[in-house]
Amino acid sequence: MVSIIDSSTVGLLSLALDATGMRQQAIAQNIANANTPGYQRLAVSFESRMGELKTAVSQGKTPSLASLADFRPAFELAGAPGDAVPLDIEVAALSENTLHQQALLKVLNKHFALLGAAINEGKR
Repeated sequence: MVSIIDSSTVGLLSLALDATGMRQQAIAQNIANANTPGYQRLAVSFESRMGELKTAVSQGKTPSLASLADFRPAFELAGAPGDAVPLDIEVAALSENTLHQQALLKVLNKHFALLGAAINEGKR
């Protein structure tokens, strides 16, 4: 039986939303510790993990919801300890991340609206 809900779409959107939430935390941490001596910036690895997933899909491996867990975003250290944290770049990254998050939420909302329309057979 084929599920009406494409779990891989929701799973990928969930991972992307997790990444934006984690990135928000990392940027806030970077801004808060901008003047802390020896602080090493935080970043979130997600795009590289999606590259790995894209490679797996191109090799014919279909991702399941369970296998998507292997591609979760993760915090990582960026730059060298003690490198200056450029506040203007962090604030710009915060704005960009917010736009990404809003776009992902709109896509997820559209996805669920389409499912709702299918369930209700187009009736409101």
